[in-house]
Amino acid sequence: MVVIIPKQCYLAVVAAAVRFANTRIPKNDWLEVSGIFIGKNQGDDVIITQTYPIMHQELDKDAVIDQYKWSDEDYIAFSIIDDEAFERGEFTVGWWHSHPDFKVMMSHIDIQTTLSYQQNNPKAISLVFNPTRLIRQIELADKKGDPDKQLKNDPGFKIFRLDDVNSGVEASYHTADYRIEGYDSMEQLIAQTQKFIIDITNFFPKDNVPDTYSKFIDERIEKLESLFLGTEEYLTTLTHRGEKSRIPEVLENQSQEIRKFVADTSVKIENIREFMNYLEYKEREVIFPQIEEIINRWDEHVSGLDKRLKQLKKRF
Repeated sequence: MVVIIPKQCYLAVVAAAVRFANTRIPKNDWLEVSGIFIGKNQGDDVIITQTYPIMHQELDKDAVIDQYKWSDEDYIAFSIIDDEAFERGEFTVGWWHSHPDFKVMMSHIDIQTTLSYQQNNPKAISLVFNPTRLIRQIELADKKGDPDKQLKNDPGFKIFRLDDVNSGVEASYHTADYRIEGYDSMEQLIAQTQKFIIDITNFFPKDNVPDTYSKFIDERIEKLESLFLGTEEYLTTLTHRGEKSRIPEVLENQSQEIRKFVADTSVKIENIREFMNYLEYKEREVIFPQIEEIINRWDEHVSGLDKRLKQLKKRF
């Protein structure tokens, strides 16, 4: 068996995991995340077509064993996703979850969860991802004090399957082969994904997503207005000094700076749009419309950019 994972499906796992476990969050507050894979079987292979983040772990520092607590919203999300997949001739081919800063393996709870998938679909898979494994390229030691194992070009995860579902929670397991599509090499995958993790860490908050992006857009609009105001004041000063000959050059330079700022902001906005694909399913109905409204504020503000620059040139 080979599990085929498209680039965007892989990045969805990475983004959802890093969102709740990154350098901006104290390690004691890192949370596991979980989701499902949609796809189909093709011969002996499993073809993943979509990845859905479903939920994150509830932090309970007094708990002896960390547990996921599925809410009614999570069960509803799972049902909707599965029904929509069925209409396309696809189905749930497995699940995934993160192990932030601890070994990639299967706990008894993971085996129990995988059992529920593999009993319904004998080819179901379980993917376990650790951002630290990807970032540092190490496999964490089994026991404290033991050396970590150095890795090379490792995508940060393993895929597991139970050997015998009839053994129940005592079932042993093995790793499955996989292929991640969309990269020229594993070296490219590692380099691009490590950069992607930085972007997620800096710009995809675990809480207050609309507030974060609304503040960002407000700041960018304010900065843009400041650039226009600064340009106008500079040109006015040159006029008063009798240095009108410098105006064309200054205006060209300032126009380029303004356009570069708008272009840089557009890249960030594309990041925001992409990150919306990595929200937990239950978040989307509420957050999607808010984000569109926020982005529209920027789009409306810069829609007359060329006209404003032409008016500025005409005035001076």
